[in-house]
Amino acid sequence: MTITERLQKYMVHRNLNANKMTVDAGLSVGLIGRAIKKGSGLNSETIEKILLTYTDLNPEWFISGNGEMIRTNNQTINSNGSTNSVNSNINGNISGNINISHSEFSGMIELQKGCQAHQAELADRLRASQDQLTECMKQVTLVLELLKK
Repeated sequence: MTITERLQKYMVHRNLNANKMTVDAGLSVGLIGRAIKKGSGLNSETIEKILLTYTDLNPEWFISGNGEMIRTNNQTINSNGSTNSVNSNINGNISGNINISHSEFSGMIELQKGCQAHQAELADRLRASQDQLTECMKQVTLVLELLKK
């Protein structure tokens, strides 16, 4: 599921349309509608504005699809200047406040995009390798048939 598909799922859950979300989050007119229509991604600034506006939306789920769509009760996100304060229990090992600056959050988004691009490249390479293997298997079959004659 892409980030725009997850956004649509959240919008249905909250009974929101693209225009309402665009206005609430202070985004460019039509930005969300165009992204959904084209199936394109969202830049880190847009994602950040959505997450700051809709604080029940779980950032991990929204960005990567991992976890639950809606935050659990012990998770909060607040904007206090240039820092987002996230209070959660991570894998049962850390609890308390974790501060993530906007630039760190943007960096995380960029890393995610890099991972997705790398994953797509690897998938393309795998398809090419499978095509080459299929062609080799055809040639081996042909050679075996010729040897039988």
